[in-house]
Amino acid sequence: MPSRGHLIALILGVSFPTTGHAVADDGQGQFVVAAYLPHYRVAQVAPESLKPLTDLIYFGLTPPAGGRLAETPVAPTVLKKLQEIKRVTGCRLLLCVGGWNRSEGFATLAFRENLRKQLVAELLAFCRNNKFDGIDFDWEHPKGLEELAAYQALLANARKSFGPPGLLVTVAQASWQNLGKPAYNTVDRVHLMSYDHDYPQATLEKTSKDVERLIGWGCPPGKVAMGLPFYGRNKARESHPYRQLVANRRPTPNRDEINGYAFNGPSTLARKIRHARQRKLAGIMIWEAGQDDPREEFSLLKVIGRQAGKGSPASPR
Repeated sequence: MPSRGHLIALILGVSFPTTGHAVADDGQGQFVVAAYLPHYRVAQVAPESLKPLTDLIYFGLTPPAGGRLAETPVAPTVLKKLQEIKRVTGCRLLLCVGGWNRSEGFATLAFRENLRKQLVAELLAFCRNNKFDGIDFDWEHPKGLEELAAYQALLANARKSFGPPGLLVTVAQASWQNLGKPAYNTVDRVHLMSYDHDYPQATLEKTSKDVERLIGWGCPPGKVAMGLPFYGRNKARESHPYRQLVANRRPTPNRDEINGYAFNGPSTLARKIRHARQRKLAGIMIWEAGQDDPREEFSLLKVIGRQAGKGSPASPR
């Protein structure tokens, strides 16, 4: 018997993939090192510093309730810099739609098939015209079964359009929300936000529990990118970028706390990457690259580059 979510999906006029395959090429087993980069960080980041990345996710666009993108969704100067980053690093470039305080339009457009298709068509045209390698959806957060089914329908629409040209469709997901097997079957990768916990946040134990919960919901391990924070958070849930926490300091690699702010230092990141490999996950995801320390000897991206090894396989041989 179809689930309530599938019945709603039939009303919405969409069908879902029935297998867990990834349509687009993800690098033939490459261990993914994906990082978000918000629009307000693009100008200041040095392309050379991002070389450890396999995927850069530009954050991002607010989903238009009417389904139509703005005439210039991304500023030309930003596009130019993003293309420079892609050229220097050789990474894939993804476009994020949605995010915290940017998700309101989803609840309107996702329920109407014509608006979903309109948005997907415009996103596809933008990606193809501007050398983006895929799309990342980040609805924070669908409420109830109806909104969840509408979101699944939007992802399925995107998969149908982005699959033939070999473009990726990924999704960002809160650790506490089950997006459902139809979503996990549809997308190429899930960027799991496995870091915003109670203090101390983003410990290996808490992050690994988030991963196992997602796998238990039906997401294949090979589609899971474990989220890593490049920021610290205190007991009051205030946060500071890693680069600010360690500024004018020389922290030891095993340090995960400064002035009451818990973060992931080099030793913890290395353990998490080893865990991701042992669990045969797709890789890791970072929020966000612009929060890294620009000093090479304290850069978290440098640590990740040494541990993950761009171009290396996703799991031990």
